[in-house]
Amino acid sequence: MIYLDNSSTTHFKPLCVKWACLQGLGKYSVNPHRSGNNIVTKAEEKVYECRELLAEYVGTTPDNVILTSGCTMSINIALNGTIKKDGHIITTVFEHNSVLRTLEHLHSTHNITYTTLEPNKNGQISTKDIINAIKPNTYMVIINHVSNVTGDTQNIDAIGKICKKNKLIFLVDGAQSIGHENIDMQKMNINMLTMSGHKGIFAPQGIGALLLNDVKVTPLIYGGTGTYSDKIKQPTDIPDGIESGTPNIVGILGMLAGLKYTIKKQKYINEKIKQLTAYTRDQLNNIKNLNLYSPINNAGIISFTIKGIDSSEVSNILDEKYHIATRSGLQCAPLIHKYLGTTKNGLTRVSLNQKNSKQQIDKLIYAIKEIIQDINKR
Repeated sequence: MIYLDNSSTTHFKPLCVKWACLQGLGKYSVNPHRSGNNIVTKAEEKVYECRELLAEYVGTTPDNVILTSGCTMSINIALNGTIKKDGHIITTVFEHNSVLRTLEHLHSTHNITYTTLEPNKNGQISTKDIINAIKPNTYMVIINHVSNVTGDTQNIDAIGKICKKNKLIFLVDGAQSIGHENIDMQKMNINMLTMSGHKGIFAPQGIGALLLNDVKVTPLIYGGTGTYSDKIKQPTDIPDGIESGTPNIVGILGMLAGLKYTIKKQKYINEKIKQLTAYTRDQLNNIKNLNLYSPINNAGIISFTIKGIDSSEVSNILDEKYHIATRSGLQCAPLIHKYLGTTKNGLTRVSLNQKNSKQQIDKLIYAIKEIIQDINKR
């Protein structure tokens, strides 16, 4: 199997991640913050080490690292935890349904309105458009840093400056950019950054984080925290008050190991991905009846359509006949497809990591050319 669906989940997991997860199931299979014995203390130290490294990696502090099940949960905490009734939010057509569906929920429950901005011809959200969209009741800007559909990458540094100047909360969806793009929340004026562990930093599924900077959020989930157990009112301390329930110690240890691996090899990983992305785009660009929708990007995302065939059929043929795994359809981001005019047939998405090779891409190109030849014979 040639695996080209890394933007969904990286199939490759380093040995250090696998070993860390095994330790989570064995050596550290306890409940941090709930007891005072030696094993629990050691597990707590590992959890804190994960917070420390994440904080250092993105430019915040360990007490501002909220560990979650992934980007969807992080986004829900970020949006629900900062609600301003009758307020207004600025967002984009690039956003994932974890943002769009949450905004729709807030619209029906708290009368939140939102403006959805479209990109310019270069795939960029204009800072002028953001400024023009600001209303008296605007309190937040939400930006998808790297599109999971096209790979378009936004200038979050410039957008952060606008947000700071206008005293707006700046929320960045880092699902596809963590591990591939350098982020400094302090320097870029990012108030909230969401991430999943199972993509760019090779962690297992079911672990992620919401990272904060100069902002407070209220709890989304209520329950046991291991602190203030004599009180029935939910604590508001961050991160404890936001992390009710038993922590995913296996996922946390896996994410810690994956982040260490990524930091050590990040230059090599991203250079390899960038080279492969450029090569893949060049090869696809020379194929007739194929349309490309992705610029060169550090996340390794390349989406395309083939004239006369649905994207789902393309992915099915690639899987069943050529044993190549890709992603088809709308990639859970319907508005960018509406903007691109690809809602009906969707896009076929190839997403790379450093374990892919030029030879694998050559096999993909050969397969696509054969698919197009078969279509022309119909």
